[in-house]
Amino acid sequence: MDLLGLVKEQLTSTIVSKISSFLGESTENTNSALTSALPAILGGVMQKASTTQGASDLLNTIRTGGYDGSVLSNLGGLLDDVKSTSTLASLGSGLLGNIFGDKLGALSSLIANVSGIKSGSASSLLGLAAPILMNVLGKQVTSQGISTSGLASLLMSQKDAVKTALPAGIGSILNVGALGDFLGNPKATVTNTFEAADDNKKPNSWLPWLLLGGLLLGALYYWNSCRNTEEATVAQTTTETVATVDSAATQVVSSLKKTLSTGVELNFGEKSIENELISFIEDKSKPVDKTTWFNFRDLRFETGSAVIDSTSMQEVRNIAEILKAYPIDLKIGGYTDNVGKEAANQKLSADRATSVVNALVAMGIDAKRLSPEGYGSQFPVASNDTEEGRAQNRRIAVRVTQK
Repeated sequence: MDLLGLVKEQLTSTIVSKISSFLGESTENTNSALTSALPAILGGVMQKASTTQGASDLLNTIRTGGYDGSVLSNLGGLLDDVKSTSTLASLGSGLLGNIFGDKLGALSSLIANVSGIKSGSASSLLGLAAPILMNVLGKQVTSQGISTSGLASLLMSQKDAVKTALPAGIGSILNVGALGDFLGNPKATVTNTFEAADDNKKPNSWLPWLLLGGLLLGALYYWNSCRNTEEATVAQTTTETVATVDSAATQVVSSLKKTLSTGVELNFGEKSIENELISFIEDKSKPVDKTTWFNFRDLRFETGSAVIDSTSMQEVRNIAEILKAYPIDLKIGGYTDNVGKEAANQKLSADRATSVVNALVAMGIDAKRLSPEGYGSQFPVASNDTEEGRAQNRRIAVRVTQK
C-alpha cells in the first residue's frame, strides 16, 4: 500500500488551489511545498510508531481522535470556509508539535526554502497537511481493522517511498538512516513519545485533532505558544477555563464507558457533558426545549481570544463522535464574565462559540446541524464578584435543538 500516493489522490488540483488561496501563495509553489511536506510528516509519524508503545498510542489516537477518513469526503467544502480552514491548520500544528517537538520550526523553514513560500505559509500548510494524512491513514485502519502490529508494519513498509520523496536537508530533523526500522520495546526511555489521548492524563499528554475529527483534531499533545498581551478589556488568566456550575471539588471522577452505534467507544466522567448529553438524547421522556443546556467541563481558550487551547480538545472530539452516532442538531452557546466592555464580551463569546462549531465541522460534522451564538455576560451561573464565579461564567454550552 502506498500511503503517500493515497494522500496525493486527495490533493486534487481543486484542493491545492483552495489551499494556495488560503495561504496567499501561488498554486505552483503550494504544490511544491506539499510534495515536500507530506513525506516529512509521514516520516515523523513512522518514527513515532517505531516502538510497540508508540504504535499502540498512535492506533489509540486514530480510533479516539476521529481520524476515520470521514472528513475527506467533504474536504473541498471545508477548505471553502476560512475559519474552518484556520481551525484545521491550528489543530494540525498541535499534532505536528507532538511529532517534531522543537524541530517543527526547522521543518517549516526547510519547506519554505525548497518551495519558495513564506515561512508562515509553510507552518500553516504543514498544519493542513497533517490531519489530511492522518485521515488517510485512519481510513485504512478503520476499513481494514488494522491492529497495533499491523499499523507498525504498514508504516514501516513506507520506508523506501518516504526516503525517496524526502526533501534535501531533512536529515537534521529526521533520523533518515533509521527511518522505517521498528525498534519494538527499547530499554531506554524515549522522550517526546507519541502519547495516546486520555481524559485522565495531565495537560501535556497527547491530544490530537480533530479537527478533523476532529478534529481535530482533538486530539493528544501539549502545544502552547507564547501570545501577545491581551487587551485590558478582556485581560484574565493566561488560559481561560470554560467552567461549569460544578466546582472541581464536586465533580465525580468515576469513569464511564459508552460504545456508540458507530462502534466508537467513549470514556468520560459521570458528571461530564458527554454523559449528560447522551442521557438526554436517549431519554424519550425529555423533549427538546430552550432551557436545557450542557456545559463543557474542560474546554479552554487562549486569553481574550477565540483560539481553543489545543490541550483541551477531548470533549470537542467526543461531542463530534456523539453527533456522528445520533441524529441531533446542536446550538453552541458562548458566555463570558462581566469583566470589560459588554460589546467586546458579546463578540468574544460569539467568536468562541463559532470556533467550537468550526472545530466540529473540521471533524466531519455537517455545519447545518450546528448553530453558534454568543451571549456575552448574560445568563451568569455564578456571582461575578469572585474569581471562582467569573471562571464558572466563562463557559461554552450546548443545547439540543432536534433529536
